[in-house]
Amino acid sequence: MEGYSKYAALADTIKIEDITSDKQNQSILQRLKDNDERLNSVHITNSNPNPSYIDYYYIPEEEGEDIGWLGYFIGNNTKLQTLHLCGNWASHSHIRSLFIGLNRNKTIQNISFELVNLSDALMFPMLDNFFKNNHNLTAFKVSGLLLSAEGARQLSLTMGSCSRSLKRIILEDLNDDDIEDVPLVDTITALSIHPQLEELDFGGTRIGRNGFIALANTLRNWSTPMLQKLRLRESDFDDEGLKHLVNALAHVNTLQELYMPLNFYITIQGWKKVATLLEIPGSNLEELLIFSSNNIGDEGALVFANALSNNNMLTTLDLQNCNITPEGWAPFSKLLCDTSSVNDTYMSNHTLYYVGDDLYEDDFNDISGIKHHLALNEGGHYQGWTREIIAMKKIVHAHSHFDMQPFFEWEFKVLPIMISWFTKAAACTITAEYDEKVNKMKLSAVYDFIKEFPLLYVEPMTRKEIAEYSALEEELLQGDQSGSDQQVKLEEIRSCKARAMRRLV
Repeated sequence: MEGYSKYAALADTIKIEDITSDKQNQSILQRLKDNDERLNSVHITNSNPNPSYIDYYYIPEEEGEDIGWLGYFIGNNTKLQTLHLCGNWASHSHIRSLFIGLNRNKTIQNISFELVNLSDALMFPMLDNFFKNNHNLTAFKVSGLLLSAEGARQLSLTMGSCSRSLKRIILEDLNDDDIEDVPLVDTITALSIHPQLEELDFGGTRIGRNGFIALANTLRNWSTPMLQKLRLRESDFDDEGLKHLVNALAHVNTLQELYMPLNFYITIQGWKKVATLLEIPGSNLEELLIFSSNNIGDEGALVFANALSNNNMLTTLDLQNCNITPEGWAPFSKLLCDTSSVNDTYMSNHTLYYVGDDLYEDDFNDISGIKHHLALNEGGHYQGWTREIIAMKKIVHAHSHFDMQPFFEWEFKVLPIMISWFTKAAACTITAEYDEKVNKMKLSAVYDFIKEFPLLYVEPMTRKEIAEYSALEEELLQGDQSGSDQQVKLEEIRSCKARAMRRLV
């Protein structure tokens, strides 16, 4: 705490201009000192900043103490929400003072480390108190680090010591093709104590088969998982590792997004396993992004189309650049709008609205209307249409006649229901042509009703009416009453019975 005590003793008297001559850095330090609530993000970098975010960048002097003062003011600040460190800081003479100040901050919600040299694994141990004591920390990102074995070990310890307030962890691009892979099994295993995580991102980090088995075990250890997003771009795994992961994900019913493109070692058998996630009752998966995975092809497209036959949750299945031909896309036509019957159209998939941009290439002929039906589903998603409205639009588009025969068992109840359906369909008018088609279908259905209904309903009801008149006639003939009143009633009943019998001729 010696460095911190020194800054604390001078804080009230020192001028910001005496700490650094850089105008941008002066502004950042003053605003941190003043607890300016408008300054909620600071990016510390030793490289040229992005001009779009220049107001938030702090570039410390190479040898000066301004980085120590930065740490002191961050430690006392209660408004800062995001801190981003980019570059190699291990050799800076006052880097420890930055971390001493940072350890005192308990309000930062998001912290990230990008392209930081962790070969000597010094950074995370120096920030141990920050990760343990900051119960407002919700997001932790490590990106573009070339981890040594010791660096991976320290990262594992940090994961284990982090506050249980974490919701999002990103371990992105932690190795590359030029160095030997660093095993991350221990780091992944350390995540077992964070069942509250909502997002886990391994984008561009090769974790391999063993890493996937460790991840599967971690997910199984979460008794009440809250995971909503899992991202595994270029994670270098195969069918065996994928099998363990899918089996574990089958029990994570909170998962909404699974992002795993550019994984070239997965065969069609592995993709069949992934497709089973879409068949699980109660699945909440809304986005499955597996684009640029060249082992899917037409066979895989059919597998995913079949898996979605009873799925009403998935909106996005990104199969772009997966070697799927126009013939391979054909099963999605029946999935989205089965024209076998009006009922089959109604029971089609009205949720899926994106399968990749391959359908929009110039050489794709949309003969089966896949793009049209995807657009209807997308319109329903963004405009809040009910499933019934989307189904109406597809029925009107795909059929010219509404067969009333299956509904006649409901007797007269079907007529107001039919009229109500066509009224709603007319309210969903897209074009004049659509409106005209709705009216024609309505007239055709009413005609069917008028023409066919007597044969199925009037005759049975008339025979029932005749039987009732016969029973009344028999009752009068066997009764004790006599005279003119009885004769009048008997003639009236016989007259009604005769009229009913004439309807059957």
